[in-house]
Amino acid sequence: MMMFSELLSWIVPMATPEATPQETGGCSTRKARWGAGLLTGLLLSTCLQAAELTPSVLAPSQDTTPILTLQAADHREQLSLSDIERLPLHEATLQHPEGPAGVYSGVLLEDLLAAYALGDAARLRLIAVDNYSIFLKQAQRKEKDYLLVTRFDGAPIPQSQRGPLMLVVPADEDAVLEGQEPFDKWIWSLATINAS
Repeated sequence: MMMFSELLSWIVPMATPEATPQETGGCSTRKARWGAGLLTGLLLSTCLQAAELTPSVLAPSQDTTPILTLQAADHREQLSLSDIERLPLHEATLQHPEGPAGVYSGVLLEDLLAAYALGDAARLRLIAVDNYSIFLKQAQRKEKDYLLVTRFDGAPIPQSQRGPLMLVVPADEDAVLEGQEPFDKWIWSLATINAS
């Protein structure tokens, strides 16, 4: 397997003080370094792009088993996979920081909240089946898209694999994987959303 430095020297011969013009293909030190920097930037930019959300072509689920509780001061609703997937489905191919890489499909959290008259909620508390919880303020929800994941690689997610619902932030994938952003807003086995 070729090392990255070997790849660079193969594509852009590096000029060193002792290198002859024949060894560098006539490249000056400045041009060789500029070329290597450009190539490095291009390679990294293609490898480290944030996951992109795109519309999904999955058919909505027909499963009517309740899996999510929506609660607000004045009402409480039990939603099934079928209820959730009535909304437009989206997907992103990404690497979960504590799970597998693949296609994560579901609905935008804001779409779900709007459909159930909770879009104006100032704060959400999202609670997993083990009572782990996270809080999201309205301002945070407006900054980026949160994907309420209902499927992984096209199939519903069993509870034994951190399902049936997860919340992921595709725009944060790179920053989370590089340790520049916490992934405390990524929650799995989501069971309840409390809006206040």
